[in-house]
Amino acid sequence: MAFGIISTSPRSPIRIFKNLRVCGDCHNAAKFISRITERDIIMRDSNRFHHFKCGICSCGDYW
Repeated sequence: MAFGIISTSPRSPIRIFKNLRVCGDCHNAAKFISRITERDIIMRDSNRFHHFKCGICSCGDYW
């Protein structure tokens, strides 16, 4: 996620694909990062898609 932030243009979305589930701490960190960087973060884990926008996740904090 950090590499995506520093290597892409401001406010462009970041796409992350994982083969494992997202842990609670990483989920909260992604929400916080999406809020402070004003970016959409689309994260695919082994169970579902998470779309973080303005500090809110599309999964409703159910992971």
